[in-house]
Amino acid sequence: MKKRFFALMLCLMAAALCVPFLSGCSAEVGYELKVDENGAKYYVASVNGYISALSGELVIPEEYGSGENRAPVKEIAERGFAGTALKKVTIPATVEKIGNAAFSNNSDLEEVVFAEDSSIKEIPWGVFGKCSGLKKVNIPATVKTIDGMSFFECTGLSSLEIPDGVEVIGRRAFEGCNALRDITFPETLLSIGEMAFYNSGLQSVVIPDSVVDVTETVAGENGESEEIFVPGIGAAAFHTCLSLKSAVVGKGVTVIAEGVFGYCSALEEIYLPAGLKEVRGIKMSGGSLFCGHAFHHDGALARIYFGGTAEEWAAVKIDNEPYSFQGAYYDNQYLLNAEKHFQTEYDG
Repeated sequence: MKKRFFALMLCLMAAALCVPFLSGCSAEVGYELKVDENGAKYYVASVNGYISALSGELVIPEEYGSGENRAPVKEIAERGFAGTALKKVTIPATVEKIGNAAFSNNSDLEEVVFAEDSSIKEIPWGVFGKCSGLKKVNIPATVKTIDGMSFFECTGLSSLEIPDGVEVIGRRAFEGCNALRDITFPETLLSIGEMAFYNSGLQSVVIPDSVVDVTETVAGENGESEEIFVPGIGAAAFHTCLSLKSAVVGKGVTVIAEGVFGYCSALEEIYLPAGLKEVRGIKMSGGSLFCGHAFHHDGALARIYFGGTAEEWAAVKIDNEPYSFQGAYYDNQYLLNAEKHFQTEYDG
């Protein structure tokens, strides 16, 4: 026990000594040689040494090593460059996989450049999370999924082009991106995850018809398969978007989930599809309130443009059951009170 304590104290002392004398603490990019299932060699990139000492620009090479160990750099390790002070990163076309949170917690990072012929299919979980200085990144055309928390609290990101081909935007992917004013969703997009744009700075959104509600078959607790409904727009997806003034919901959505537009206090108008069947109320999680009604506290909401008839609107199930929690009051009354325009579709 004493030996373990002594060893721990030595580690802590070494770390403490490194803080005031950064000039003596260094970092470098390391490349770990690996072999895939087919026997081919490749490298995985990450930082070695005192993490925050790695600064400036990083250009990851297409190949590394020499002689028989010359091989492509195919991966960036999970948390491989997290917490560094890099300002710009260039990722070559040879990189096929980036680990979760690979560049997270780097407030100095301003730009990420993917090669034009990149083959990356996923922007992974948390990869740029808390990169508050990030202003510019080009998402490769090959990307299918922008995973959860990938741009979490990237508060310097004001615009982003999501290319055709992207199908999924994950849970909390752009949460806290309060400088993000405009974003265009591709017609390939199938789903937007829970809290995907929570507390972002979006001023308007047009959700394409490709975003669809689905019913999935999963294994139940008793081993038997059961069906679950998954909204195309997840709960609280645009919650607390305080600058959002207008929204268009595509024809593939039949249910406006809990809290999707909750606390969008500037939201003035919204287009809803003729196929809408339900507008939900509160969502509970673990016995606590996860989010309120779909349109709670939307005091500016003045106009609803509905693609169907007045009779079809009357058939929409709108949960307006009031709920009070810690002094806050939740319902869908602002949706019900807004001026309705029937058989009206968004024309761009």
